[in-house]
Amino acid sequence: MSRRMMVVAVLSAVALAVAVTASVEWRMCRTTFGPTELALFLTVGGVFVAAGLVAGRHRPADTLGRLLVAAGLLWMTKGLRLSSIPVLFTTGTVLTNMYIPVLIQLVFSFPWGRLHHRWERRFLGGCYAYYAVSVVCELAFLDTRRVDSTHPPGLNLLLVRDDPTVFAAMQVVFGVGGMAIGLVLIGVLLARWRSGTRAYRAAVAPLWFAALLGTAATAWTPLASVWVQGPQQAWTLLLRYPSTALIPLAVLVGLWRYRVTRAAVRNLSIDLGAAPFGAGVVDALREALRDPSLVVWWYSRAHDGYVDAQGRHQVLPRRNDPREATTLIHDGVLIGALVYDKAVADQPRLLAEVRTATSRALGTRRRDDALGQRRGVSARDSR
Repeated sequence: MSRRMMVVAVLSAVALAVAVTASVEWRMCRTTFGPTELALFLTVGGVFVAAGLVAGRHRPADTLGRLLVAAGLLWMTKGLRLSSIPVLFTTGTVLTNMYIPVLIQLVFSFPWGRLHHRWERRFLGGCYAYYAVSVVCELAFLDTRRVDSTHPPGLNLLLVRDDPTVFAAMQVVFGVGGMAIGLVLIGVLLARWRSGTRAYRAAVAPLWFAALLGTAATAWTPLASVWVQGPQQAWTLLLRYPSTALIPLAVLVGLWRYRVTRAAVRNLSIDLGAAPFGAGVVDALREALRDPSLVVWWYSRAHDGYVDAQGRHQVLPRRNDPREATTLIHDGVLIGALVYDKAVADQPRLLAEVRTATSRALGTRRRDDALGQRRGVSARDSR
């Protein structure tokens, strides 16, 4: 994320916060929304934007930071529905749920920062269309005065006619659609968790936990309005805000773990120095990257390909394989390949440090082996 984009994101967040605060019609929402909730609401949006700026600075090549910023701005935009100005109210209401598909894309693309399959793009396109169209269709048959008598006439600019029957039917249809999206999302995440390695699970666990907690808190809101009475109801309803703010914070936790891993790899590179390659190097790399599946293969001219530690021929992972590989080159010569979980591939600088350390150690081992062979030949010739 460029410096210009960061400045635009900050200015947009500040402008939205001011616009939402200035446009709140307290007479319309005095029984359901107060100054404390407004502060928490804007804080959540600010946390998303701030986390996006941090992520964009550390991961400028992928969409992670931009998605967090977009989610924060869309979250704040929905606050305009508290206004009594028809244009602001309609805009805020239409965009009320548009931060949700952004979060779905964030979960789908994390930790790589990008989507890998065409069906994922199609599914996300459907999610964006669903959350945009569903609200527009419902607003076409809802006079907001029927929901809240304090609303002025003409507040909903998309109203075609007030029809409670059609509105209720649409709520059922779109509710089923929302449940279907949720089931698909849960199924995909469970499948990824089962097939993922320890490195992948360690990367996604904080975000998935935060997203699950935020979803549960949001679902609890209408239930709390019925089941919880008295003074406890107010603070119970406010729990959805800190739980939602955990989502961008979980991303920052992932970035912090990334920095710790980079430091571990850097220390490993220093410890290796010019030491020859051995089993301890692979174990140290696995520990530093939290990837027990990591392996190093030699390049064999005799096999015209790669071989593992046991001398067995190996083929580099293909495009849809859960693992990826990077070649190891020392002094301009191909000497091997590093094979690792895809969760590591989203960290190019970390991967570059690992590749450098491994290439140096592997090159030293190759040089020592060649030197030993020459000494053996010289010893036989001297006899």
